[in-house]
Amino acid sequence: MLDENLQINDKNKVILNDKIPTANYNKKLYEIIKDMKKEEVPLKNILTFICYSFSSKNLKSIVNTLKEKMLEDKLITLESKKSLFDNKEVVKVDGSKFMNIIEEVKKKFLGKGTLTEDLILLASLLNSTRFLKNIFNKYEKEELANKLKEIKDTEVAKKVKIAQSVISNMSAMITVMMVNATSSV
Repeated sequence: MLDENLQINDKNKVILNDKIPTANYNKKLYEIIKDMKKEEVPLKNILTFICYSFSSKNLKSIVNTLKEKMLEDKLITLESKKSLFDNKEVVKVDGSKFMNIIEEVKKKFLGKGTLTEDLILLASLLNSTRFLKNIFNKYEKEELANKLKEIKDTEVAKKVKIAQSVISNMSAMITVMMVNATSSV
C-alpha cells in the first residue's frame, strides 16, 4: 500500500494498481493477487490462499524474500541449530540495528522530526502489540500515544487500521495452523 501498488477498500478487498512493485518481497505477493484474476479480492481470501494452500510454496516464497532483504540490510543473521531430528535455521535479530530503529522512532515522535507514513505505521503497529512497553518509558509512551491520536483521522491512520487487521487475521490463521499441525502429530 505504501508503494501504491495496491489499495484496500473499506470492505477489506484488495485492488491492484497497474504499478508493479520493485521490491522482490512485494512482487511475489502482487503476483499471487494478480493470479486470482479478480478486480477486487477479499483480503481474507488472499491470506487463506497463502496460509492454507495445498503447498506452502507461496508462503515460503514470501518469507524467504523478506528474509533475504533483512539479511541484505544486515538486520538479521541466520544460524543453524541442531534439533532432535535435523538442523533448524534460526533467525537472530541484530540488537544494535533494532535499537537504532527504536531510537529513530523516538527521535521522530518525541522530537520535531518529520513523520513519514512508514514510520507512523511501524510505531502504530509496535504500539498496538505492546512491544514498546518495555522499551519506552512512561513519558515516551504517553507522547507517542498523543502523536498517534493527532493523526487518528488521516489517510495514514486508515492504512494503520488495515495493517493491524491484516496482522490480526494472519496471527489467527497461524495459530490455527499450529494447533492443527500439533494435533495431527
